[in-house]
Amino acid sequence: MTEIELKFLLDEAGEAALRASPALRRLAQGAARRRKLRSIYFDTPDGDLRAHGFALRLRKVGRGWVQTVKAGAHAAGAGLFSMREAETPAPGGRLDLDLVPDPGLREAVRHVLGDAPLNPVFETLIDRTERVLAVPGGEVELAIDVGEVVAGDRRAGFREAELELKSGAPAAIYEVARALFEAVPARFSEMSKAGRGHALTLGRPALPPLEPRRARRPALDPAGTTEAAAARILRECLAQIDANAAVVLACDDPAGPHQLRVGLRRARSALSLFGPALAGPQAEALGAAARDLAAAAGELRDLDVLATEILGPAAALAPADAAGFEALAEAVAARRLAARQALRATLAGPQARRLLIDLSAFVELRGWLRPTDLAQTAQLARPAGETAAAALGKRWKKVRRQARELESLDVEARHELRKQLKKLRYGVDFFGPMWPGESVAPYARALRRLQNVFGSLNDIAMAEARLTGPGAPCADHPAAQRAVGRMLGRMEMKAEADWTRALARWEALAALKPFWK
Repeated sequence: MTEIELKFLLDEAGEAALRASPALRRLAQGAARRRKLRSIYFDTPDGDLRAHGFALRLRKVGRGWVQTVKAGAHAAGAGLFSMREAETPAPGGRLDLDLVPDPGLREAVRHVLGDAPLNPVFETLIDRTERVLAVPGGEVELAIDVGEVVAGDRRAGFREAELELKSGAPAAIYEVARALFEAVPARFSEMSKAGRGHALTLGRPALPPLEPRRARRPALDPAGTTEAAAARILRECLAQIDANAAVVLACDDPAGPHQLRVGLRRARSALSLFGPALAGPQAEALGAAARDLAAAAGELRDLDVLATEILGPAAALAPADAAGFEALAEAVAARRLAARQALRATLAGPQARRLLIDLSAFVELRGWLRPTDLAQTAQLARPAGETAAAALGKRWKKVRRQARELESLDVEARHELRKQLKKLRYGVDFFGPMWPGESVAPYARALRRLQNVFGSLNDIAMAEARLTGPGAPCADHPAAQRAVGRMLGRMEMKAEADWTRALARWEALAALKPFWK
């Protein structure tokens, strides 16, 4: 049997909110059932089952034991798990592979094990609350698990909500998730309980660390389909967005809103890069929602940069303006606090929560499909390498067009070129691993050096807009205004010096042969 689950990590507040959810009471069929579960997981001394994606456990259920084998026990996407499962009673709490009812699964496990012995490697102790929830598309079982993983003398507690499809189409899981988690603080779980236990046995964290998550490059096969590449890239974007949303909600680390905005921009860029293959109402709605959330994250990110990367260093260079910079720092700190509170309210609200769930559903349910569109079918089946080369070529063409007569570009045209360079950079980050590293690295390096110039120009424009525009802080504070004027003058001089380097850096980039050709 194939088991489809969507898992969410909870904290104490999230668990309480979920248990008290009006949507839970509305969808529930019958009373809740509470059970205490003890599960013992087995593997060989070399971890052969784990290495091949199998999980083998004995679980105490009531007075008896159940033996379970799972195959493919890894996350298919953010929070979504799809795996083969075979369960059977285990008299006396003893393993017996002869009892595995699925012949294919039984033989696959035996093949992996060979003559190696099986030993208990960790166990989970869980207090589980189960309820069956009904939506028009099917029935879904909600399990709220509070417990711990124990591996030798190492222990790790966790709270998790698990939605398992019992009947109907997989879309029912997402329908329930939208109803339950729009107002519940939670994040997708990327690790099964078996995965947590194995991590603990290897001395790694059983729960993901709450820290800013930078973008990662998913492994892409140039001979694989465009659809598979798009799914992998969007899953990675979603993982980055989800992790950094949790960071922003939990702490004041400036890297959180920065990486959140990066993840949102990467998601929008990915939707655009794949063009007609993914285009449609769902992709358009996701792109708009990502843009709006990125703007909210950008408000805080700009103030973080202003406070820590612009005002702080400027004050150190101008001790005569100390009083003015002190007043500015206080005013900007108050605005940072308000922006952080606003972003947290947005992230805890239904629009942001729905974006995360909808993006997961878009990927895992293939929300881009237009069944009668044969042209789209051909685009999705096209080799990923061909699609990547075409997308990068299109991005490069736009950059070259924007860079014509680079020496005479005005501020607005420079800003537009900066945006096109960023889109090209995201495309190189996404697709570059499909080509040999030695051909990609010089291009990526030259592109990054050119982007750095435009980044400093953007910081100057942002500082000027925020410190001199309508509603600027300390507008009636003479010392602060003098400090702003002198600081912006120094920044503009540096910008012009940087801009002369931009011409040389552009020539260096333009001289390189695009690695995708």
